[in-house]
Amino acid sequence: RMLESFIYARDKFLRPGGAMMPSAGTIHLAPLSDAALWNETITKARFWQQNDFYSVDLNPYFAPAFEEYFSSPIVGCFSPTTLIGDSVVHEVDFHTVTMAELKEFTIPIEWEIKYTGLMHGVAGWFDLAFVPPVSSLHPGTQPSATYMSTSPQSTATHWQQVRMLLKQPLAVNAGQIVRGSIFMKVNDQRSYDISAKLIALDAEESALVSNEMLATMLDTQKSRVRTALWYLHEQIYNYAYVGEPSDMVRPEAANLYLPVDSLLAESALPAGPQGYARTQNISSVEAVGSSLTDFVVNAARNTMESSNSPMEH
Repeated sequence: RMLESFIYARDKFLRPGGAMMPSAGTIHLAPLSDAALWNETITKARFWQQNDFYSVDLNPYFAPAFEEYFSSPIVGCFSPTTLIGDSVVHEVDFHTVTMAELKEFTIPIEWEIKYTGLMHGVAGWFDLAFVPPVSSLHPGTQPSATYMSTSPQSTATHWQQVRMLLKQPLAVNAGQIVRGSIFMKVNDQRSYDISAKLIALDAEESALVSNEMLATMLDTQKSRVRTALWYLHEQIYNYAYVGEPSDMVRPEAANLYLPVDSLLAESALPAGPQGYARTQNISSVEAVGSSLTDFVVNAARNTMESSNSPMEH
């Protein structure tokens, strides 16, 4: 909510035609699959399920501990490979946004899921634009634009990113659409309460669902709906991620699975003798297999040639 101070200064000090730097910002929200982080969080909560911790029964505190851990956004850099869909954006023009528009707003969600797996939560970051209006430039000055991103695909900044976990992961298939909304409302901690309602739909089904129908489904389709409430001021920090050790990280390592057609098209080579497209990985495995087969056949042939009796073969 530092932006409110920025807007207050704009209204009080900016002369007509002046420039705001930064001039605009964009909030990004994307579906996240991060089993390690989810498991770490539930492990913290399960500490309170002990019934004899130095002769104290902690079980009565498990439910509030569970609620607190999963309502706390987690700040820290994370791997872009944990994103299972492109981000939706909420753009804010700092020259024109009003204070009231910052107090509460809704971000419609529509994510196309790229992998089959589990959605553990929502990832967030922001971009900033530094674009002066033409009216603020000295005569003869050429307009220019500069951008800064806190995206997981960009160089890390001190803002890092945020991950907000669901209490219960949502199973999704590649090609499905996750729809719903995320609502942000200011609180008395100079921060935001963030609530979410999300549902997984098949692509064909989503195309037929109007916003009115969606609202009903979000209230009735419990098995494929997830709701959440996060308190941004209760953020905690996780610095486990320090960058990928290799560019060859495969989604299967994170229990994420591409559609077969996409998987085969990743590094397709000319068709093999059976007519299917061979990938580099498959061909390398075949090469190892062929080498082993050649070794066994040659060894057997040498044994047969050195033997004096066919019965010994």
